[in-house]
Amino acid sequence: MIARFTAALLISLAGFVTAVHAQTFPSKSLRIIVPFPPGGAADVTCRLLGEHMAKGLGQPVIAENRPGAGAVIGYELAARAPGDGHTLLVVFPSFIINPTVKQGLKYDPSKDFKAVGQTISVPMVFAVNPSVPAKSIQELVALARAKPGEIAYGTPGAGTTHHVIGEMFRLAANINIVHAPFQGEAPALTAAAGGHIPMVFVNASAVAPFAKSGKIRALAVTTPERTEVLPDVPTMREAGYPEVESTNWSGLVVPSATPLPAISRLNAELVSGLRSAQIQEKLKTYGMSPAPGTPEQFNALLQSESARYAKVVREAGIKAD
Repeated sequence: MIARFTAALLISLAGFVTAVHAQTFPSKSLRIIVPFPPGGAADVTCRLLGEHMAKGLGQPVIAENRPGAGAVIGYELAARAPGDGHTLLVVFPSFIINPTVKQGLKYDPSKDFKAVGQTISVPMVFAVNPSVPAKSIQELVALARAKPGEIAYGTPGAGTTHHVIGEMFRLAANINIVHAPFQGEAPALTAAAGGHIPMVFVNASAVAPFAKSGKIRALAVTTPERTEVLPDVPTMREAGYPEVESTNWSGLVVPSATPLPAISRLNAELVSGLRSAQIQEKLKTYGMSPAPGTPEQFNALLQSESARYAKVVREAGIKAD
């Protein structure tokens, strides 16, 4: 009898504490850890959304840049943060790719964090230098088969989304192309435009100005639909490779100890921001599409993408070094 009473009391106390937290949250300023340098997609979206979320939450929301080690420094910092809802982390696919390509990480995406919601999706594109005799993905595949091991494709770095999707394409097309990692997409694009490498795979928004000026030829985007920034460029599905369909996505997570009421409140403010016409217009100028949804939907994306990328990493033998 005493045991039952004690158990009931503990359950009641837990419910009381949760209710009190929901009423008092947030009790101080919030921070979004951005594991990338200022000026990139993660930084831009966090500052835009943070400003909007602050109005609804009644507390400042500060973007805190903590770049380094392929975003690992920021990811590990967030894993050690208190789970009170006042620390958020913006993540890209590297969040779930890193554990498959790097050893000794001090964070586990599925155990150390809970999803708040997806923020954006960004189309990616396969492109070549105009001197390359390929005006379509099909012609590129034929060229690669005629010259095995001679075509290098640049990406923003080893172990990035672009690297994994590039290898996914290599496996799907059964071709021998060589990965050429750079320190960011700008150097990779510059190298391709200058003819130092024949091919590049980066975000479509970065390629668009080069394509319009004739310095780069875009062959196919990876999104299910054609993208506004490159409306005349076909999709990989149209090109015959639906298995390479993908987006470069981003979202917010919190330490796993964060109470569910806090997560629900954060998600509500996040979705409100993503549905704001003003924010949607600003994101559009950067080639980003808002992707509002529930914590459950973003968690499902994290799980499915993790399994998908891990399979490619194993089959292609990808290493981050």
